[in-house]
Amino acid sequence: MEREIDVTPRHLFDWLKADLVQDGPRRLLVRATREYVAEVGPAACDGLDAEDGFVVATTVGLLEVTPASGHPHWVLRLRVEDAIGTHLPENGSAPEGPEEIGLAEFERCFLASDAWGEVTLETASAAAGRGFERLYSRILADRHRGVRAAAPQPAAGSRMA
Repeated sequence: MEREIDVTPRHLFDWLKADLVQDGPRRLLVRATREYVAEVGPAACDGLDAEDGFVVATTVGLLEVTPASGHPHWVLRLRVEDAIGTHLPENGSAPEGPEEIGLAEFERCFLASDAWGEVTLETASAAAGRGFERLYSRILADRHRGVRAAAPQPAAGSRMA
């Protein structure tokens, strides 16, 4: 089962970056890839003559997050498309299929621009979806494992009973 998740790509990415620097064992595996996709002809460029041979290059970034232990019962995906192709390889040749990239490269290529992005969750079962909900609530609240919220401090000049 796959469904869209209501969180912005930037918020999810920033939360992941902060969570990955926490001490302790990794509870999440994160994999980032980049792929170049070319669409030829009028499907790519509405209103153009098919004989003109236009090609639209799209750079697709995919960030996948899975549980670190056991089999992944869910996969959280952040997919970002740059239809303008501003991140094409400088040497002009693009690798076949997806290539793994680091998180810094993913952020530079896909989150620094106004590229379109969506966050989806794929689950193997309803139980796996419920297991993801705990993580989802931490993402939305911007909480990280092992970090407890500080107790509220009394205002200056107030008395504690």
